[in-house]
Amino acid sequence: MSLTSSLYTGTSGLSNTSKSLTVTSNNIANINTVAFKKSTTTFADTLYQTVGTQAGAAQVGLGMSVADVSEVFTDGSLESTSNSTDLAIGGDGFFVVSQAGSDETYYTRAGEFSFDETGALVTSAGYILQGWEVDDDGDAVGAVTDLILTAFTSSPEETEEMTIVANLDSDADSNSVVLSNVYEYEEGEDTTVASDTYEYQSVVTVYDSLGSAHEVTVYYDKISDTDWEYIIVSDADEDNRSLVEDTTSQGLLARGTIEFSESSGEIVSMTMEEFTGRVGNVLTTGSNSVDDINFEIEDSEAMLLDGYGIEMAFDGDNWVLDTTTLPDAYADAEIIYSDDQNIYIMLDPTSSGGEEEADLKIQLDQDSVAGDTISFDINDTTDLHIQDLESVVYTGDAASNTTLEINDPSVMTQDAEDVSILWNPLTETWQWSNPEEAEEAGTLVTDLSTNSTTLATTDDIIEITNAAALTMTVEDIELMYDGTEWDWNEALKEDDFTDVTNTLDSENDMTLEIITAGEEGAVATTNDIVLTWNDATSLWSASTTSGLTVAVVNAESSDTQVQVTIGDTTTSGEASTIQYTFDSAVSDGQTVSFGIDPTPPAEYGNAEIITDSNDNVAIDFDGDGSTDMTFDVTTAGTNAPTAGDTFSFDVDPDVPPAEYSNATLSGDETTAIIDLDGSDGEDDSEDLVFTFADDLKTGTDTDPLADQSTITFDISGSSAWREVTTDEADDTGYFQFTTDFLGGEFGSTETDISFNIGSEWDGNNWVNDSLSTTQYANSSSTTYQDSDGYPPGDLSGVEVASDGTVSGSYSNGQTLDLFKIALADFVNTGGLISEGGNLYSATTESGSAITNTAGSNGLGELSSYSLEMSNVDISDEFVSMIELQNAYEANAKIITTVDEMMSTVIAMKR
Repeated sequence: MSLTSSLYTGTSGLSNTSKSLTVTSNNIANINTVAFKKSTTTFADTLYQTVGTQAGAAQVGLGMSVADVSEVFTDGSLESTSNSTDLAIGGDGFFVVSQAGSDETYYTRAGEFSFDETGALVTSAGYILQGWEVDDDGDAVGAVTDLILTAFTSSPEETEEMTIVANLDSDADSNSVVLSNVYEYEEGEDTTVASDTYEYQSVVTVYDSLGSAHEVTVYYDKISDTDWEYIIVSDADEDNRSLVEDTTSQGLLARGTIEFSESSGEIVSMTMEEFTGRVGNVLTTGSNSVDDINFEIEDSEAMLLDGYGIEMAFDGDNWVLDTTTLPDAYADAEIIYSDDQNIYIMLDPTSSGGEEEADLKIQLDQDSVAGDTISFDINDTTDLHIQDLESVVYTGDAASNTTLEINDPSVMTQDAEDVSILWNPLTETWQWSNPEEAEEAGTLVTDLSTNSTTLATTDDIIEITNAAALTMTVEDIELMYDGTEWDWNEALKEDDFTDVTNTLDSENDMTLEIITAGEEGAVATTNDIVLTWNDATSLWSASTTSGLTVAVVNAESSDTQVQVTIGDTTTSGEASTIQYTFDSAVSDGQTVSFGIDPTPPAEYGNAEIITDSNDNVAIDFDGDGSTDMTFDVTTAGTNAPTAGDTFSFDVDPDVPPAEYSNATLSGDETTAIIDLDGSDGEDDSEDLVFTFADDLKTGTDTDPLADQSTITFDISGSSAWREVTTDEADDTGYFQFTTDFLGGEFGSTETDISFNIGSEWDGNNWVNDSLSTTQYANSSSTTYQDSDGYPPGDLSGVEVASDGTVSGSYSNGQTLDLFKIALADFVNTGGLISEGGNLYSATTESGSAITNTAGSNGLGELSSYSLEMSNVDISDEFVSMIELQNAYEANAKIITTVDEMMSTVIAMKR
C-alpha cells in the first residue's frame, strides 16, 4: 500500500463525515418545522483490498461511505393552536393532499390546513386535503375527493315533533265545560282563548319547511278528578289550511284528553282529535286512505250550509255522485270533471251564474280503481268547531240547581234544536220530551183501543194540531162516553173527589185514603154519595143518585172510620175502595158526602175534553183553551157511541232527536245522563251529564205538573273533528296534528307534528318516560319543552372529530357533518420520497397507499386545534455533532500525518 491510499482513506472520512453533518444540520435547521421528521445517517466501510502478510493474505480498508440517510417517522410532540382546522395525527398515517386540477397525490404529516377563497381545505402551499363526502348519518360515501366546503348555510328543517312536559295542578278547578268551545278568532283581536277559561298554557316554537318560526300554544283545563282536556292552537293569522280560512276557527289545530292515575299522578292514557275544518267526516274505501284525499275550496260562498253524507263512487272512468243521498242544501250538486285522481264538484250551480265552475276540488294521491268510494260532510262556517249545548233552559227543581258536564263533545256531529228531557216524579224516571219528533215518526199517539165494536181505532182518526202540548209519556189514557158526553175514565184518585162535606164536629177532622184505585172503567162522573152513621146499629149506610154501586165494608168500618167500595154498574171493572178516617168517634146521624168527577191523568192535570159532537173527541192537553188533538172515533164505524163505550190511547213523546236517533237517556233524581251516540255500556256512554245539587222531587204524592223538571237545549254540532287513532301513533309513538303555515295547494305544504307529553304508545299501552307530564298537588308549570326543526343558519365555525369527521356549526344552533378526512398508510414508510414542503410521494419501495378513516385499520386518530411538531431532539443532534466533529478532526489528522510522511519521503530525495 502507498501513502496515497492512506490519503484517500482519510479523505473519505472527511467527505462522508461532512455529509452526515449536513444531515444533522438539516435536522437542527428544521427543529421548528411542523411535522418534520428527522433523518439519521448510517456509515459503511468500503474499498477493501488484499495485502500479503507473514500470516498470509489480509484485507485492509480504504475508507468509509454513507450507507443510508433515513427518516425517523416517530410522532412529534403536539402544540395547541386556536385554529380548529390545525390537525395532528396521533399515531400512524399521513394526510392525503393534491394540487387543484391534478390527479397527482402527495402525503404529509403537516396539518396546517385552512379554507381558501373557494372553500377548499388546503395546506399552506395550496394543496387540497382529500377525503369523502358523508351521508345524513355521517358515514363516508363515494370515492376519495377534494374536500371543498359548499354548505356555507344550513337549510331549514320543518318541525316533526314538539315536546311539552308539564305538571298540572291536581287541586285545580274546571274553568270550561268544553275547552275547545271557548276558542274564537276575530280578525284584529290578539286573544283567541280568554284567560279565565283554562287552567294553564305552554308555548313552543315550531318551524315550517322554509324555516319561519311559529308559536304553537297548548291550553289545559281540568275536566274531573283525574281527567284533563287540552287544545293545540297556532297564531290564527298564520294558519293557512284551506279548510279553515276565513272562519272563527282559524288557528285551532287539535284537542284531546289526558287521564292520570288517581294514586300516582302519572299518565294512564290520552286521546287526540284533529280539527279538519269545512270538510269533515271523510270516509273512504279502496285505493285511497283518508290521508290520501286532499280538498281545496274554490268558492267558499257556495258552502255556507251544513250538508252531511255526500257520497260518490268511481266507476272505472269517472266519479259519480249518489244523488239519492245528497243533503237538501246541496241537492243540485254535480261533478263537472273527474278522473282517477281528480274530482271537481259544483255544489251550487246558481253561485256560478250558470257556468260550470268547481266550488270544491278533490285531489287523490293514489290512482282510483272501480268500486272506490268517498263520502264527506260540509260544515257551515258559523261556529265551525263548536260542539256544545246552547240555549239551555232549566225548569222546575232543575233550575239553579244543575251542573252540566260534557264528557265527549265529539259525538255532537249535527245541529239539533229544542231537544227536551223531562223528569217525571211519579214514575221517578227521565224521558225524552220531543213530541214533534215523535209526531213526525208517527209514534206520538199509539195503541188506540176501545171496548166498542163500532168505534174506530185506526191511526187515520187522529188529528194532532199542537204536538208540543203532549210533553209527558202516559200509557192507557182512557175516556168513557156516559150517554151524553165523553169524560175521563182513569183509576180513582184524590183529585176526582168533589164537593166533599160532612156534619161532623168542627174539631173532628177526617182524612181520605184510596185503598184500591180500581181499574179504568170503574169510575164515571157521579152525583152526591152520602155516608150516614147509625148509633143504634153501629153501622154506616150509603146512598147515591148515580148509577154507581156504593157499598159500605162493614168489617172495616166503625165510629172512627168508614170504608166503602165504589163501582160502575155498567162495567165489569174492578171497584175502587176508599176509606175516611176521623180524629174522634162520630155521633148518630152524622154524614159524609162527596161527589166524583173523573180528572185527567196526573201528568196532564190541566187537560180538558172538548167535544163538538159525540163522535168527535177534542182534547186540550195543556189547558190553554185550544184543541191540541182530535179523535174522530166513528170515522170507520156506522153507529154513534153508546153509554159505557170507552176509548184509550198512549201518549209517547219519549223519542230522541232525529239527528241522534240512537241516543239513550238514563238517570235518577240526582243525575240525568245522555249517551248521544248510543254506545251504551262503553266507557264513553256518559256523553252529557246533568248533576243536581239537591235531589229532584220523587214519589206518588207529588204533583207532576208542579214537580216535574225539564231541561231544554239546542245541540250545536260539527263533524269537523276527526279522531286520531292509536294505530296512527304506531310509527312515531305519538299522536300527530296537522299544520299548514305556507298555504300550498291541496295541502302540499302541510306538516304533521307529533305531540310528545312524555308518554309513548308502544302498540298496546301508553308508556311513560322518566320525564313525563304529571298531575301533582303543585301549581301547574312546564318542566321541559322543545321541538325539532330549525330556521336557516349561516356557518359560524368548523370542528373536526377524532375520526376525521368535519362538521359545521351554524348560527341556528345546528351542527351538520360536512365531510370526512382520509388518512393513508404504507407498508414501508421509509420508501417514501420527500418532495420538500413537508410532502412525500409514494414509490415502489413504499408500496401503494392504504387509505381509510382515522382511528381504523391501525391509523392514528386526529387531534383538532393541534399541530404535530418536529421530532428532532436537539440534545441528540448536539451529541451527533460532537461525534462528527471528532471524527472529522481525526480524519483531518490522518491527512496531515500523511502529508508529513510524504514530505519526509520527498526530503529523502534531497
